[in-house]
Amino acid sequence: MYYATKRNNSTTRLVGLAAVVGVNALVFWIMASGFGAAVIREITETEVAIIDVPEIEEEEPPPPPPVDVELPPPPPQVILPDFVFDAPPPPNAIRQVEQVREPVRQAEVRPAPPAPKYPPVRPIPDKERFARMMSEDYPPRALRAKEEGDVMVAMCVDINGRASDVQLIRSSGNSQLDDATVKGMSRMRFTPAKDENGKNTAWCTPPYQLTVSWRIPKN
Repeated sequence: MYYATKRNNSTTRLVGLAAVVGVNALVFWIMASGFGAAVIREITETEVAIIDVPEIEEEEPPPPPPVDVELPPPPPQVILPDFVFDAPPPPNAIRQVEQVREPVRQAEVRPAPPAPKYPPVRPIPDKERFARMMSEDYPPRALRAKEEGDVMVAMCVDINGRASDVQLIRSSGNSQLDDATVKGMSRMRFTPAKDENGKNTAWCTPPYQLTVSWRIPKN
């Protein structure tokens, strides 16, 4: 029996080997005859068509309908009764603090000072002395050159009418006329100034100012 099984297996192997050889011979013949090349050429020359499939946009589903929600009923309104107190509130009840205004102080009224009897009067130079200075103290050189000018000076005049501390404020442009004015005012006599009561007083603050105009005499 073992011999019969072994013989069957050998026969099967021979049949399979013959089949493989036959298939290979058939493929070789197809390739050699050109039939296989035609099949391969037909397969390679086949056109490939690409079909574009449009994308279908999915529409959003409509929103769901609103849901009616039943709200609970409002709570009942409670009305409180009016409370009436027969007795007055206790004495220690809190009272509103009233703001107390300070009394308005009246401004102190002072009497006006009495009006002065006489207005203040400035010093007045003596006319005779002033005319004498203009004729006798005229600088000879300026007189020969016929030079004229205005000189402004400031000074203090005491209670007796005497000038002191004479200062040059504005020059005439001629030094001779300026010096003659300062020296002449130092010797000048004035009618003293008067205060508000009409009494003689000194005039120094502010200083008394005077302008002397030097002019060539006509005669």
